[in-house]
Amino acid sequence: MPNFLSDDRYTALLDALQGAVVTACTTAAELRDLMAEALACADILPEGCRADFEGLRVVQAA
Repeated sequence: MPNFLSDDRYTALLDALQGAVVTACTTAAELRDLMAEALACADILPEGCRADFEGLRVVQAA
């Protein structure tokens, strides 16, 4: 099942991913790290991170 983002969040995610590619191409930064950061900013995390949030009240961005 796909996950759907609002149009604004989707556009922001695409912009962040594009920025990650450009930054990685023009600096010594690692593309994988920059893309992971962009995904995390969009509240997209790997299953392995779930335990880090258990017991916390997670508030979704508007």
